[in-house]
Amino acid sequence: MASPLQAPLDVGQLAAQRTRLECAYPLGGFARLRDSLARPDGQVAVDFRFHQSGAYPALEGAVRARAWLVCQRCLKAFEAALESPVRVAFVGRDAEAGRVPDAYDAVTAPGGRLALEEFVEDELMLALPLVPMHATPAECAVLLAADDAEGDPDAPAAVPRQRPFAELRDLLKR
Repeated sequence: MASPLQAPLDVGQLAAQRTRLECAYPLGGFARLRDSLARPDGQVAVDFRFHQSGAYPALEGAVRARAWLVCQRCLKAFEAALESPVRVAFVGRDAEAGRVPDAYDAVTAPGGRLALEEFVEDELMLALPLVPMHATPAECAVLLAADDAEGDPDAPAAVPRQRPFAELRDLLKR
C-alpha cells in the first residue's frame, strides 16, 4: 500500500484545511534528478502551506536540498545548496492558467489531484544551476593543485601559469 504522500493528493481539500506539509525525501529517489548528481547522497526538505487564492487551491513554501554536483570548471564534485521557492495555484486544465492571480504560477492538477513526489522533483530540476561550478575559480585551483600533489610526491606546490601569447605584445610593438 502506498504511503499518503506517494498517492496523488487532493489539493482542494488540503487548501480548504489550510494544511502545512513538512516532509523529507532521499535525493537518490528521484530518477530524473539522479543523472545530474555527482552522488545521490542527502535529503530534500519540503515545507508547503496550502490555502485558497481566490477560486483556486494554492500552495506556498520551498523545496531545499544540499546536493553533490560536478563542477564544470574543474570536473570535481562539490556540495551545492538547491532551493526552489514555490508559489503556485492549481488549475484543472491548461486553459484556466491565465485566470490565476498574478503572484502565482499556474500548475495543472487534473481532477484536483497532485503527485507530490513528481512535483518536488520538478522543483528540484528547476533549482539546478545551468552550469554547476564552484563559487570561485580559486576553489577549483585548490582542488586541482591538491590532486596534482597527491599524484606526484615530487611535484611543486604550485604549477606556474603558462601564458602562450605573453610575448606577442612585444612583437606587436616592433
